[in-house]
Amino acid sequence: MSIWRMPWNRSTGPIGLDLGGSEPRAMQVRFGGDAPRLCEPIAVAPGSDLARQCASAAQVLRRSRFVGREVVVGLPAGLARMHVARLPAIVGPDLDEAVAWEAAERNGVPRGSLVADAVPTGAPSAHGDGKEEQLVVAADAGLLEEALGVLVDAGFDPVAVEPRFMAVARALSRRTRREADQGKVRAVLHIEQQGSSIMVLRGDSIAFCREIPVGGEALDHAVATRLGVPIESARELRLHRLAASRGEMGAVDPVADEAAGAATRATLDALAGEIALCLRYYGVTFRGGQPGRVVLSGPHGGEPRLAAIIEEAARVEVVPCAGELPAAATGSLGGVVKGCDFAPWIAAYGLACRPIERRVARARTAVQAREAA
Repeated sequence: MSIWRMPWNRSTGPIGLDLGGSEPRAMQVRFGGDAPRLCEPIAVAPGSDLARQCASAAQVLRRSRFVGREVVVGLPAGLARMHVARLPAIVGPDLDEAVAWEAAERNGVPRGSLVADAVPTGAPSAHGDGKEEQLVVAADAGLLEEALGVLVDAGFDPVAVEPRFMAVARALSRRTRREADQGKVRAVLHIEQQGSSIMVLRGDSIAFCREIPVGGEALDHAVATRLGVPIESARELRLHRLAASRGEMGAVDPVADEAAGAATRATLDALAGEIALCLRYYGVTFRGGQPGRVVLSGPHGGEPRLAAIIEEAARVEVVPCAGELPAAATGSLGGVVKGCDFAPWIAAYGLACRPIERRVARARTAVQAREAA
């Protein structure tokens, strides 16, 4: 059973519930060192909708030793629709309404049928019209209400809902949160089973994001088609290659490895071409040149030869995500994550690192009271 939050465990963050990967995952961290405290995979039936995933997650969370009832939910890519818009430089409720109407018009749905929010990219105004570029994210209000209602009925408190790319950005920015880090520009390519997302981060801020429909599933189909084997066999071969590249399994048969590499080359070339175009767009928009490096993230970020192909196409250094994460995060995995592979847990980790807004507000109020005294 989950543990009520008591005064002596205020350093423990909310429960990060990632609903967008190959299977839902829940994680909780200890603030300060950002070390994972508890991780739980969640089994769901194939084809389960968001409400059923939340129902399965609630059962696991109630049986586990998570602290507190606050939950930060990460949405699947298909439920979080995203586009870029230029909106007036306003703040507060007026901006919220402008974002909501912009999302409703772009998606062709009534205003009341969705919830929307926006992330400022910081792109310079090219027209001098005083408008700011915003990354608008919208989701179906009915689906969210039904799914979050399941968690509420189970006794949990969903304090925030966000698309998974924001969680990935937060996870990979734990070491670049200072004001002095805002000049550090890097790209992140996060590859999941269903697709990928490419982001450009300036410090811990998202300056650019685009979703690409190329992921592990597309690579599996490429191998299956080229080798004439069932999709399950192709997936097993690819997972073996990934595990071998991490040193967790023995080397793949050289003939099979070469055949799989040849089968995936065209797909990887297309993905690398998309990355190069995105980086070129960022360089033109922000007039600051391309990011210094591309960080590979996600369960399929370690695809053999992918780093070399991106380096050749985009002419930029490509590095694994381990160097972007706090040492306490990866160093403590042995006790909480089976297999010690952090890649499938990155989104859940980023969700768990989101501060609880009420706690932040209380801390700010306490500081103001002390200053007034």
